[in-house]
Amino acid sequence: MKQIALDTWLNDGASTALPQLLCVFTDEPLFATQATDLYRQRLKKQTDYQRQIVEVDRQFDPQEFLSLFAEASLFGDVSLVDLRINQPKLSKEAAEALSKAAQWITAGDTGHHLLVNAPKLNKTQEKSTGFADLLAKGTEIACRPVGADTLPGWIAQAAKRKGVQLDRETCAWLAEKTEGNLLVAHQTIEKLSLEHQGAVKAEQVQGMVANSARFNVFDLGGSLLAGDTKRITRMIEGLEAEGEAPTLVLWALQEEIRAIRDTQQAMRRGMSLSDACRQNRIWGQRQNHIAAALKRHTPGSLQKLTAWCYAAEKTIKGMKQGDPWTLFEIIGLGVAGIEPPELWNT
Repeated sequence: MKQIALDTWLNDGASTALPQLLCVFTDEPLFATQATDLYRQRLKKQTDYQRQIVEVDRQFDPQEFLSLFAEASLFGDVSLVDLRINQPKLSKEAAEALSKAAQWITAGDTGHHLLVNAPKLNKTQEKSTGFADLLAKGTEIACRPVGADTLPGWIAQAAKRKGVQLDRETCAWLAEKTEGNLLVAHQTIEKLSLEHQGAVKAEQVQGMVANSARFNVFDLGGSLLAGDTKRITRMIEGLEAEGEAPTLVLWALQEEIRAIRDTQQAMRRGMSLSDACRQNRIWGQRQNHIAAALKRHTPGSLQKLTAWCYAAEKTIKGMKQGDPWTLFEIIGLGVAGIEPPELWNT
């Protein structure tokens, strides 16, 4: 198995050979986006590829998937099979199909590329049929979690890639302000880089954060955990009216669902609430509300909300009809404790 650290991939990826099979296994949406976007950009520089997006869900057809590696691409160019796996549990047929595709690529039996994006795998899943072959024969972008101690350093590196220099105190302040929300921190850096290059003063960063409407998304998290249904509805309606990006709102909802789930799992393993919060980057006001949220939810209720998030994501991407903002309200109220209706076919 060949691994490339995400930082190395983002900083020096252009200097390494582009793998024909790349795997990105992470629960952090920002990391997945960064790693896969760079892969597609680099491949685009090599060839005018044809992109085939395939989702491993209940409609997944193993034979149709494998046929993408056997047939010639339109105009003679290579294809990129962009594989999205939403749960790290594969059917026997899907696992065998992934193994076969990995073997074809390794043997040189196909010129097409395979990009795999899936949730973080545990040790058992890494050794399972399908995933084991992908890891053994492909290259994995190692997306290591960012904790409270390492977040300021991560912010400094992310800013440096955008040509912005932040001192240690400013990085620490931004880490505390965003409470571990990497996507919010990343978007702050993106906006900062459009207005400034080189060394940036703490007052400039603080002023931009104070005036930025997108931090309403960050504020949404506390209301979700606290179960404040009226404020959740008001904030989601306000974010829509302000033209906030639906992907960022969905990410904020998913972040709180993930926080509840991961904290529950940690406590079942015998960890105290405070230690579980520390491990899962739950700080400040969120820590005050997480205990109440834990009482409202079971693994089943969280799985149901995750399915609604999946439906909202497909709606945003135009793969399913509907209004994502309506789904956001259902999800938000579901986190607050109002059980969502049964989900139609996703």
